[in-house]
Amino acid sequence: MAQDIGIEHFIFVKDIEFIVYISAVISIAIFLYGVYLRMIKWFDGFPSLSSLNLDLKQFIGGSLTQLKVLRKPAVGSAHALVFYGFIILFIGTILRALEYDITMKFLGTRFLVGSNYLIFKLFMNIGGLIAIIGLVALLIRRLGFKSRYLPDRPSDYILIITLLIILFTGFLLDSIATASYRLGWIGYFDFIGVSLAYILLSLNLDLTSLYRGLWLFHMFISLASAALIPYTKLGHMVFGGIFNYIFRRPYHKSAFKGYKDPEAIVDEKGYLGALSLKDLSWKERMDLDACIECSRCTDVCPATESGKPLSPMHLILDLRSVMHRGDFEGELVPKYIDPDVLWSCVTCGACVDACPMNIHHVESILDIRKGLISKGEDVPEDALNVSYNLMRYGNPMGYDPMDRVKIIEEISSESGVEIADESREYEYTYWIGCQTAFDPNNRGIAISTLKLLRKAGVDVAILPDEVCCGEPARRIGDELMYKELVEMNKENLMRYRFKKLVVNCPHGYNVFKHEYREYGIELDVIHHSQLLSKLVREGRLKPVKSDTKVTFHDPCFLGRWNGVFDDPRDVVKSVVGDSLIEMPRNRENSFCCGAGGGQMYYEVKKGRRISSIRFEEAVKTGAKVICTACPYCKVMLSAESKGEVEVKDISEYLSESIDRE
Repeated sequence: MAQDIGIEHFIFVKDIEFIVYISAVISIAIFLYGVYLRMIKWFDGFPSLSSLNLDLKQFIGGSLTQLKVLRKPAVGSAHALVFYGFIILFIGTILRALEYDITMKFLGTRFLVGSNYLIFKLFMNIGGLIAIIGLVALLIRRLGFKSRYLPDRPSDYILIITLLIILFTGFLLDSIATASYRLGWIGYFDFIGVSLAYILLSLNLDLTSLYRGLWLFHMFISLASAALIPYTKLGHMVFGGIFNYIFRRPYHKSAFKGYKDPEAIVDEKGYLGALSLKDLSWKERMDLDACIECSRCTDVCPATESGKPLSPMHLILDLRSVMHRGDFEGELVPKYIDPDVLWSCVTCGACVDACPMNIHHVESILDIRKGLISKGEDVPEDALNVSYNLMRYGNPMGYDPMDRVKIIEEISSESGVEIADESREYEYTYWIGCQTAFDPNNRGIAISTLKLLRKAGVDVAILPDEVCCGEPARRIGDELMYKELVEMNKENLMRYRFKKLVVNCPHGYNVFKHEYREYGIELDVIHHSQLLSKLVREGRLKPVKSDTKVTFHDPCFLGRWNGVFDDPRDVVKSVVGDSLIEMPRNRENSFCCGAGGGQMYYEVKKGRRISSIRFEEAVKTGAKVICTACPYCKVMLSAESKGEVEVKDISEYLSESIDRE
């Protein structure tokens, strides 16, 4: 009996089965040609294998698990149902083909028989059903519950309806086969096929003719859809879901692309960065085809929400349009892209974090900024002033560098922590940073941190020979200035012996930790929140409890880019416990203060201030104190507060608590 339980391949269509093979070959050829057309645009030919950076772990952990997609539970669950449903159906189709075309024809044996077949049939029913549920949910979402920025085109509806037709016709074919030969033994293993089979039998239809017509229709629409994948929105499955996860960027997500020898590139090309599409890397061009137009990046973009001209999704689509048009040589700005779009970006990484297709919008924006800086056109005047100040004064604000020497001495005197001596080795050296040193309202961050470290008995000294870490230069696109600052700091840092570099600014933390490596500078970098949290856990710092309501603002370059969420919260909780109130947007979903991407020093004067949106969100929590762990964030939120709510760095808040002992 078990051997009788199995598939009757090509039932009712044995005489025309050859059509499926011819059609499949044509479909595969059209599909591969479409992929080829995309690849030659990405690679401008083909890349060397060494440049591909294969990462199967990222593919399995990122794409196959659908983790990013599921961050939006409703639409993510619907997409996951479609994704896993079609994977089940695809695997089932491959197994059927293997049995019929390989094992039966060449080995004279079958494997989809007996209990194997029953389980196979159950999974095919489940796969088809969950795919239909997911597609119907996506259709309902588009009809009445779509997000504000989601594009709404007829082609999107046609795509969903086409997939539903494929699934429904597949189930109809299955039910006719069930009615013909397996109704007596298949049972609940084919619960959909059996249900439809009884309906069809009650209609007294000519099932053979119906099957033949449906089979041809189902085959053609299925193979046509597969063939057109690279030419339609379905291409995201290949270009985003597979390629963009398997072929990863060769460095940390917040280590933006640089140049080991930028001067040589300038000598060769006359500029750095991307003036035209040909200047983008092959990975950046592949990003363009990976976009599924889901609007998740734009939904979370602070520039978009504040009314500025940047929409990360539309920037990617505009660049893709240029690529598909074949204009690889034409200048992108201002012909295709408004410069204000690029300068509106605060490099917060919300778009990158939200994108289920692994697109790195920020890297492309920064590459084009580099081109504009090299050309000296379409750059905000205040951004150019940043470059000038860094070149002349070693800081983005234009303060006299001798003032920094005096400030460091004052901080050393007030905190009781010595200035580093070249003859000594230290456990930690402390990097004050431009924004902390030169802003009197931020200087307390350094003093508080150093006092706490001294109280905890930490072996620490202050670096005396600081110039800007270079982060503002790199974010506005001045790569030559960035390299010069890196080399100056390398020389200064190498003069002192220490095990770890403590940094209170997440921007400096990120650049020292991830981006200096490009120039052979390997530093063990720790953010002050991480060190303070460790000291509290070890009992070396014992704060006095308070019931003040406090909320915490996640700095983008500490949290979203570098995954440091718990340490700063642990510091605050060590004082207020359960009185810490989270804002609706927190941790990886936090909203930027508006100072990143160099916008601490320049502003695109369109729309609202990003900082005002974040401040309003903080105030609505009812908190009396806003804590953060970044001097940039403190400046922006303090400017909005005007004394209405206290804005403090976590080090200041912890220090005040300990001083109450």
